[in-house]
Amino acid sequence: MEYNIRMATEKDAQSVHDIYGAYVPLDYVTFTVDNPDVESYRKKINATLEKYPFIVAESSDGKILGYANGSPLRPHDAYQWNVEWTIMLAPDAPRRKGIASALYKEFSRLLAEQGYRYIYGVLVDTNKASIALHESLGFTEVGHFENAGFKLGAWRGIRWMVKQIGNPESSPHKPLPLSEVIASK
Repeated sequence: MEYNIRMATEKDAQSVHDIYGAYVPLDYVTFTVDNPDVESYRKKINATLEKYPFIVAESSDGKILGYANGSPLRPHDAYQWNVEWTIMLAPDAPRRKGIASALYKEFSRLLAEQGYRYIYGVLVDTNKASIALHESLGFTEVGHFENAGFKLGAWRGIRWMVKQIGNPESSPHKPLPLSEVIASK
């Protein structure tokens, strides 16, 4: 299967909406109960790209196979070198073709160039496939919160996983805006 990894644009909002929306009714992938509308995804793509990567895997025929995006770990300034990421593959995307790994590789490369140090994933603890993916990418578990959310009539836990992508320094520079990293290429 041929595909390429590229930066998302607001034109990808419908595909991102549809991919994420396919998982909302499931209790083991996301704690989201109602999928936001397409306009919300347009805004999210644009807002995310101001600071973090929002990338898509696109097949040779133009179909979006999956995406990865970043968001702040916590709102406080001392956390600014950390990124929480989301990765989703389309339900009909081919499996075991390296799509998720390729998304991660480009996502982490961009973040490292920006000056970020850690990527965090927050996973529903029953999502065995996502946990296995994160482990295969070198993430380690740093926390397990049992019964953290209630969805579809049951309590679910979450696992926090982390991967270091840069070396902590005694005086780190503020992470660069994504636009500066892209412009330097």
